Amino acid sequence: MDNSVTAHQAEEDERNEHILIYVNGKIVSKKEAVVSVYDSGFMLGDGVWEGLRLYKGRWAFLNQHIDRLFEAAKAIDLSIGITKNQMIEVLEQTRLKNGMLDNAHARLMVTRGVKVRPFQHPSLSKTGPSIVAIVEHSKPTLSRPIKLATVPHIRGLPMSQDPKLNSHSKLNCILACIAADKAGADEALMLDIHGFVNTTNACNFFIVRQGEVWTSTGDYCMNGITRQKVIEVCLENKIPLFEKNFSLVDAYNAEEAFLTGTFGAQVPVASIDGRLIGNGETGKTTLKIRELYFNLIEKHNR
Repeated sequence: MDNSVTAHQAEEDERNEHILIYVNGKIVSKKEAVVSVYDSGFMLGDGVWEGLRLYKGRWAFLNQHIDRLFEAAKAIDLSIGITKNQMIEVLEQTRLKNGMLDNAHARLMVTRGVKVRPFQHPSLSKTGPSIVAIVEHSKPTLSRPIKLATVPHIRGLPMSQDPKLNSHSKLNCILACIAADKAGADEALMLDIHGFVNTTNACNFFIVRQGEVWTSTGDYCMNGITRQKVIEVCLENKIPLFEKNFSLVDAYNAEEAFLTGTFGAQVPVASIDGRLIGNGETGKTTLKIRELYFNLIEKHNR
């Protein structure tokens, strides 16, 4: 029996078979939610996306997520064609049509649109952009802390594929995830170009050593909003926090480790490359940070 878990583990919810999805100006059934095989996102991974979580009727850190989406689009010279407020309206229309108030996760996707011929040059995308919003009933559930395995796939330089972009081109991360699975782990721990610990295939990574919280320098990691919120709550609550280079040796000998992401917030790590982290359970510092993080969401939602 497969007992693997992921940082995006969620309860099965039959309602998701009947959700309504926004596709290019229309809200349609799941079966009708399709894009062309000539769409640049399908054909080449040419697009950007954003993930958001709904708490008690409000999207957590909404403006920062929308800003990040538009910044990523500008970085790849993709004109979204609507304003930030209009994008928020797309998201809210989709949520309201589905009657969702809590425990929902959204995926906003923007591609360069439909191409006239199946080749990569951006000028061939004559119709677009394509905009899709999926909002699912999604309650995180984690049966146990996750196991990580270090993989050969690295977080690279901005001039190759900038890891700060939520791009549709995720093959590097998918290959990392496959390598971790082959090693018997749940997710992949990825290093940077210098061999320092960086992120997992899907989330940012933190360790706790002697009461100090460490994460990467941020030079090569994903531009995580949850990562930044964890940094903020640590600094505001006098929890020593350092953005620094650290090695696998440091990570193996940590008392705690956890991942951060919009979906799972703070996900505890049980082991790395077969080395038990602490006692393999969720640590007290991780629990404290999780409490502070959700307090911040509550404050933000008032």
